[in-house]
Amino acid sequence: MTGEAPDAGTAASSGTAARSVTAARADGLPRLAATDEESLTGAELRRLTARVRAHNLPAEPGRVALDVAEVAISLALVVLYLWGFGGPVRELLGSDATAFGLGPGLIQALVLALAAVAGTAVALRLGPAGLPAAGVRWWAPTPADRAGLTSPSVVRALLAGVGAGLVVGGAPAVLAGVGLAGIGLDAAFGAALGLLVVAGTGALQVSGATSGRLPGRVLDLLLAAVPVAGLGLALWAPAWGAWTVPWGVPAALAAAGVGTLVVWVRGLDRLRAGELRARASAAMQASAALLSLDGGGVSRALGSGPTAARTFAWLPGTARGPAGALLAADATLLLRSPAALAALLALASAGAVAVQVPALADGIGLWAVLAGVGYAGALAGAGGPRAAGENPRLDALVPLGARATRAVRTVWPVLAAAAVLLLVAVVSGGGAWLAVVAPAAVVLGAAAVRAAYRGPVPWDVPMIATAAGALPTGLVLHQLKGPDVALLGTLPLALSVVTGVTPALVVAQVVAAAAAVWRAAR
Repeated sequence: MTGEAPDAGTAASSGTAARSVTAARADGLPRLAATDEESLTGAELRRLTARVRAHNLPAEPGRVALDVAEVAISLALVVLYLWGFGGPVRELLGSDATAFGLGPGLIQALVLALAAVAGTAVALRLGPAGLPAAGVRWWAPTPADRAGLTSPSVVRALLAGVGAGLVVGGAPAVLAGVGLAGIGLDAAFGAALGLLVVAGTGALQVSGATSGRLPGRVLDLLLAAVPVAGLGLALWAPAWGAWTVPWGVPAALAAAGVGTLVVWVRGLDRLRAGELRARASAAMQASAALLSLDGGGVSRALGSGPTAARTFAWLPGTARGPAGALLAADATLLLRSPAALAALLALASAGAVAVQVPALADGIGLWAVLAGVGYAGALAGAGGPRAAGENPRLDALVPLGARATRAVRTVWPVLAAAAVLLLVAVVSGGGAWLAVVAPAAVVLGAAAVRAAYRGPVPWDVPMIATAAGALPTGLVLHQLKGPDVALLGTLPLALSVVTGVTPALVVAQVVAAAAAVWRAAR
């Protein structure tokens, strides 16, 4: 005996072998034969693994208390910041002298609706019930019950959903100036909604419905429908003041969530190993990208579900030469991504809603909205450049030079940015400066291509010591590739919305567009 603890797999095998009975072999010698009644359950297997882990990695004294204190302090700071920002936000919304109805109540409703759709999408992709990668490898092949194995993930998902609902329901109420009782009711409403979202997604998961394309398509439609509905309310409905839900609404949602939770828990044993493996892979990719501050990696991990199965047979016929083939391939990739198409509609509607706020209706605020939603739209239309940036062999297959290939790939991001900016410009009544918006869309498309080809993060760049800790210079420089072109290249647009459109500013914006395409092609 060396005194060393075995690993989890050996311990589980030893525990199962110890609970066995002897049976006689043909030659008269005894042999071990396991019985189903004495196999380790999922909870027992988890506890045995936890004991082995605790033996190999002893817990530090007071670590749990420090973690709880850190979370409590962070939440208190968030509440104080929101409370401090509430006054300026209410003044900003109250100064609306237009005929539109962008009131605090509409903002509360939009935040809750978008949070519910986004939470459902994340829960649909990452679980909500699942196992870690090691658990899928070691636990899933055993006859242990799925309910016992996945119960910790169920608890974590419920806590995350309820906690996020508390914040999403209470934060807009704080900013809108609702009283303490109203804040509590709205927070309870958000928590009940979070419970229902998580439990409902879990019930879909155990039924096997999440493995198909239908839930993802429904969420894509809802993602686009929420900003469109908000735009309709802002344009045609009267001003919607701050609201507080009646106490019966959170109670009804909580009762529905509890009932759905019961259905979910009872069906946990029907979870298939393939589904658990897919969830574990997505969660591992998302957590690694989050730790690396890689926003693109997080979006790929959360949005790498099934795409549309349409082939678009007419697109290859439109290709003329290598450049035409490249454009047809990128168009096919964009049309087969319902999430990207829904994101374009959502961004255009969100930008049209944002410009209803007086501070964002003109001047620097309007430029910030145009540049932000336009750049986001260009990123949504840059599926082809992103795929080529992740796999350089794709561009090597095209009989074009590297610079020509990148220049051709800017076409669809430019058109996506132009479509978004056009709707925002029409809604905001800025038809006079459409001549500047068109070349600005070229700048934003080129910036999206530059961001798609920026490659991996150069972690070997020395860090800078600051008062807030070490600053990863390589990460900062990596993340600035793309936004730098978008910021500098749209300065003529900023001057146009502040001082008015002049021929000199139009020429300057065209020159900036040409320079941006040249920079992205390099």
